[in-house]
Amino acid sequence: MSTRPGRTYGGLGAEERAAARRAKLLDAGLALFGTDGYAATGVKDLCREAGLTDRYFYESFTGTRELFAAVFHGVIDELYRSVAAAVEATPARGTGKLRAGIGTYLTALDRDPRKLRIVFVEPAGAGAEDLMREALWRFARLVAATGTSARPEEHPPAEVMDIFALSVVGTLERVIVEKHSGRLDVPIADLIDYCAAFAATSLRAIYSGRISVPGTAG
Repeated sequence: MSTRPGRTYGGLGAEERAAARRAKLLDAGLALFGTDGYAATGVKDLCREAGLTDRYFYESFTGTRELFAAVFHGVIDELYRSVAAAVEATPARGTGKLRAGIGTYLTALDRDPRKLRIVFVEPAGAGAEDLMREALWRFARLVAATGTSARPEEHPPAEVMDIFALSVVGTLERVIVEKHSGRLDVPIADLIDYCAAFAATSLRAIYSGRISVPGTAG
């Protein structure tokens, strides 16, 4: 078997060309899964959108489900980095970090409905429910860490912070989905204010002892 590298075309080697084709398919997946939906999108549709022949699809992916998973992970990773960076950049005063994370999360999904659909609407049809649950848990861990950092000298029960974090992430999921469905007619700036206020109120209740582990209240 030859070990010589592939020929260079247009200044790109074989691996670079394959990576470029994969990137085109990922872009096509974002465009079509995020608009037409997973069930309505086939390999030929994706290749047409990417400007590639069908054979190049299978160079990178075994099928549309694998491509959807890759697109999903890309959207989640980008969103997580943005939220984490916003939290990190915000001074640790009160619930400012929590608000920064909520604002970044909702704004990013509101600005690009394709990503909203891929994260929250299409996973069931693509057999990717587990991916969505893992992604939401990942964000919940960030919320819990952010909430704990608000008062690092105190140590609320871990399960209380977990429930708090899951309630925040669950609320954000529902409000942004219902906003885009038309059922929740609230400007995004107001939606961020409401969600940040609800989360901050819950966090203060935890630290004040108004929310405690059952059986420990006086």
